Amino acid sequence: MSLKVEQILENSQLTEKQPRIYSTGVYLVPMKISIRGIDQFIWVADDFNDDVFDSEGNNISAKIIAETIEDLYV
Repeated sequence: MSLKVEQILENSQLTEKQPRIYSTGVYLVPMKISIRGIDQFIWVADDFNDDVFDSEGNNISAKIIAETIEDLYV
């Protein structure tokens, strides 16, 4: 499920819709954050499109949103 769908289901929008860019295996969208009162933009994953691996090379299923770090992947 993409970040945009998760946001719609939770009735909360955190990221912009455009521009949406693609990097190998992942779509990215900008998110506005505030650091020390200054608004800035960062890239966040919107959807994964290929195999995802952890630092040990194990194939995992990554989620876009979760309540804990451990729940971000299976």
